[in-house]
Amino acid sequence: MRVLPARTRTHASLAALGLLLAVTALLFAGASRADAAARPLHTGISYVYDNDAAAFENAKRAGATLVQTPLRWASVAPKQIPAGWDPTNPADPNYDWEEIDLWVARAAAAGLEPILQVRGAPLWAHRCHSGETDVPCNPDPNALADFTTAAVRRYRGDFGGLPRVRYWQGLNEPNLSLFFMPQYVNGKPASPYIYRTLINRFYAAVKAVDPANLVIAGGLGPIAVPKYTIGPMRFTRELLCMRGHRRPRPTGGSCEGGVHFDIFDMHPYTTGGPTHEGGVNDVQLGDLQKLKTLLAAADRAGRIKGVFKRTPLWIMELSWDTNPPDPGGLPMKIESRWIAEALFRSWNVGIEYFFWYSLRDPEPEPLPWSETLSSGFYFRGPTVTQDQPKEILYAYRFPFVAYPHKKGKRGGLFVWGRTPNSTPGRVAIQIFKGGRWRRAAVMRADRNGIFRGLVKRRYGRNRKGAARAVYLGERSLPFSMRPVPDFAHPPFG
Repeated sequence: MRVLPARTRTHASLAALGLLLAVTALLFAGASRADAAARPLHTGISYVYDNDAAAFENAKRAGATLVQTPLRWASVAPKQIPAGWDPTNPADPNYDWEEIDLWVARAAAAGLEPILQVRGAPLWAHRCHSGETDVPCNPDPNALADFTTAAVRRYRGDFGGLPRVRYWQGLNEPNLSLFFMPQYVNGKPASPYIYRTLINRFYAAVKAVDPANLVIAGGLGPIAVPKYTIGPMRFTRELLCMRGHRRPRPTGGSCEGGVHFDIFDMHPYTTGGPTHEGGVNDVQLGDLQKLKTLLAAADRAGRIKGVFKRTPLWIMELSWDTNPPDPGGLPMKIESRWIAEALFRSWNVGIEYFFWYSLRDPEPEPLPWSETLSSGFYFRGPTVTQDQPKEILYAYRFPFVAYPHKKGKRGGLFVWGRTPNSTPGRVAIQIFKGGRWRRAAVMRADRNGIFRGLVKRRYGRNRKGAARAVYLGERSLPFSMRPVPDFAHPPFG
């Protein structure tokens, strides 16, 4: 994680209602595409650190079906290279897998899909000096491949009664100097080229053990910081040997035979709301389409060597701190709305996997609030079983948005949502009118639990009232007809 710079762009100068109508018209048009009909929205939680079985039950309670945690190479491997060891052997006694074994076993026992992110590097694997094991500095590709081989063998599903892990992520935020070095050498970008070699070796190691496994690349941080961090758009172009902004196209040469991964991960932490855009090389929530366009162009150019014809883009980290506990965080009502809108906007541009950071607030630290991460779905209690859910959990579990929509003679209240367990069935749409909730329509959620459509009434055009969805007796959080214009706000308070 990182503290983002203050530089932002905002549309607050636009009239709130005009902004809402313009945005919703665009969203409605996008959501009407034929290919949207069968598109799912899978939700997960990143960085579930606790091995307590209650933590995984709490993740399910939030509607997650996937959980991710870092597999810290430096914590599992020995601090010095021992004599006569086999780094590709998962049973080598110099490895310490105890904590990760328990995590994988309990995630699987809870019915959740475990994802492991190989992260950091022991100091003996660094080829330059960062001074920290969590910040790999030009790590040795051969050593990374050996460790990856051992890890994938251990969690192949046939080793020591341990469950299978089929999703593997190669390193964390390689475009950020907080997590990967060097970013520049002699003033020129270096990290994309170093990472290309690493992810290619990582991919080969994972697939050599089980070709059915899937490799996740990227996990990019959102904002360019001159001299320190390469913006995710520039990093991705350099990684994939592409050029151009609006119309990406391949550069000359073979790009070392291409870049090997199956899924690309973006962390679009946003210094504003769900429509917020960053700079030309940034990717915040309002910028997702330009990254999708770049990946599609790279697919057509044959730069990406993975199992999918169209490389999926995942969001595996996103959050805003909440107030409480962070006095600089978002008020709970606004964050609940922004979460629902973030899920909708991401789904609307074709993203099918979305992860929240993280499950529970961390232990109190003697740090400024702006350096803490209070974005969990649960207020932290003395134990995991004593954690208490925040309101935002329910916006994630049962996302629902409702926008007054007018275009020509056609208009009404456009609604979208996903049922809590992504199951099909009848969903009642209710509006608050005359001091009580009244049924306005009934829709059918598809096989993925997605429902959407236009309720033909003028409700909400006066910016008054609220709507909600009801499914099998469970209610979504009310979605206010009063828009919340984009405003500058740091995600970590």
